[in-house]
Amino acid sequence: MSESIPNPGLSGSIRGVALAAIVEAQRQGLAIVEAEHVLLALAGDRHTSVGRFLEEHGLDHAAVLDALRQERVRSLQAVGVAPRDAKTLSATRIQRPRWGASARTAFDRAQKAASRFRRGPHRLTAFDLLHGILGAELGTVPRALAFAGVDRRALRDDVAARVGLGDAPAANP
Repeated sequence: MSESIPNPGLSGSIRGVALAAIVEAQRQGLAIVEAEHVLLALAGDRHTSVGRFLEEHGLDHAAVLDALRQERVRSLQAVGVAPRDAKTLSATRIQRPRWGASARTAFDRAQKAASRFRRGPHRLTAFDLLHGILGAELGTVPRALAFAGVDRRALRDDVAARVGLGDAPAANP
């Protein structure tokens, strides 16, 4: 998964999330799209059921962005580096970012969960992708959610219950 969207067979809605994640990384002047950008993309669209779900759990785009800022500040402080004011940082050029390990892993985790718990043909959904992002035990997203006081495991369980990713396979959606 280099510069292209993670899986060319993705549904239109997931392709839209992937493109929005690319835009999130570009806005920050980054050369790599990570799971945090996919989460921002999911939280950024209130017109989708996953966007509304995140908003109901206090994780709209602004809240996720704030949690990620807090995580960055705390991580920098932990190694003795003072964070720079975001207004003074700007990208020297905007290019199409590559897909980072955390984003690839989130897509893989989502696909495996969807394949394992559903019968018959299916397409990856935004909730599957959110489930994959929340499945990370280490990294920026779990730290950011912890700093924001979000119980990541409980949120992931809510996602699983909502879309049938629990113990019993769900009917074909």
